[in-house]
Amino acid sequence: MNLFATLNEVLNSDVLSRIAAYVDEPTEKTNKAVNGLVYTIIGGLMKRTTTEIGVNQLFNHIQKGRYEGTLTDNLATTLRDPNQTNTLITQGDEVISHLLPAMKSSIGSMISSYAGIRNSSAISLLGLTSTIVLNVLGKQVKSQKLDADGLASTLFAEREAFVNAVPDELMPRLIEKVGLHQIVNGVATPARRSAVESPGRSVASTSGSSVRSTATVTRPSVSYDPVDDSDSDNGALTKWGVGALLAVALAVGGYFVYQNTINHSGVAQDSSDLATVTGDTIQADTVTRSLAVPVEPKPQTATAAPTAVSTAAPVSTTGLSGNLSQLMTPYLGNAMLPKGRVFPLTGVAFIPGSLSLTAGSQATINELATLLKSYPQLQIQLVGYANDAQAGVTNKSLSFKRVNQIKQQLMASGISFVRIDAIGRGTGVAKNDTSRIPKPTMRKINVKVVAK
Repeated sequence: MNLFATLNEVLNSDVLSRIAAYVDEPTEKTNKAVNGLVYTIIGGLMKRTTTEIGVNQLFNHIQKGRYEGTLTDNLATTLRDPNQTNTLITQGDEVISHLLPAMKSSIGSMISSYAGIRNSSAISLLGLTSTIVLNVLGKQVKSQKLDADGLASTLFAEREAFVNAVPDELMPRLIEKVGLHQIVNGVATPARRSAVESPGRSVASTSGSSVRSTATVTRPSVSYDPVDDSDSDNGALTKWGVGALLAVALAVGGYFVYQNTINHSGVAQDSSDLATVTGDTIQADTVTRSLAVPVEPKPQTATAAPTAVSTAAPVSTTGLSGNLSQLMTPYLGNAMLPKGRVFPLTGVAFIPGSLSLTAGSQATINELATLLKSYPQLQIQLVGYANDAQAGVTNKSLSFKRVNQIKQQLMASGISFVRIDAIGRGTGVAKNDTSRIPKPTMRKINVKVVAK
């Protein structure tokens, strides 16, 4: 059963008109907001079920909240009563607070801007839509007799439909606000719970009609009877031996702490974390920064001019002969230079209004892939700009799709997605810019070095 098709049936015109009347917003804008929230909630739940805790929490909320789908059978009737509608909103607020913690305000702000409604209306619709989505999922759990793992798998089966269904205008915002980079790129998978059962009991998990193979888990018997070894020579020797080893370990640990303090007492802080080639500095606030980026060693204060620079030796520099390599290789090979520098991908261009690369662009992409392979610690952020979007597509959406296409090619060449971030900045001119200073819109792609 297609989850989005089911939700479209549930959220029919009669239901949407009643929801619009409750929040006192135009029906067209309410429809756009509810659809955006459906994608947001499902995407957020997909991300949540990439962890074992998230899988359990989602399943437990559906079970304890008795989300069995009965609400969706009489939703239009239920929404006639403002008190019942308010109850559904309150239930959804609680769900969001537990399943997508600390995200209610940011989601409400995103949907308010996306659909052109009041922020208070967006928050109310978030709670109501969350309750409806959980009832639809709960109905699937009940009808297909799904366990927690089966629910997570069923949810992830909608990933392709989700990517295709999200409007171009919403997708970049959704990825940035909810953190769906791994979901959209198809690299995330649902977590599997680790089951521990009683002695001799067979562990079996059912997902829909399919049953995974069973395994028997037997716990070893544990004795809690006290053992008196005070009269045993072996016991006494063991105690003395453990004590001696502990003393040695403490001494060694103290020595290393002392040495580390001496070695790092003269470390100077970097004067700046950002330096650019083109003068463009862009804030890194998405997947590469959110993951565990290794901290770059800071240079020690020198009393005299250094005679040699310590650099991390690349694996291989074969094929690094293009313009991009000529710019980046000296910088990447010098550990004294701070991370954060921005380089233009001048060799990469797209046919106006499309996602088709121009002739010669592939060579620069291949060159970038070679650099990433040559410097295994290198992590980058691709930042795209566009000013040539055609009707029906925004410049921000077009810029994101273009850099994401480059990211996909780099991943296909063997580069881990963790090392590549991709964001679209549209024209590069902020809508709330009141400086009245003319700023040319941009059509380009930059590479920012996040870690080296």
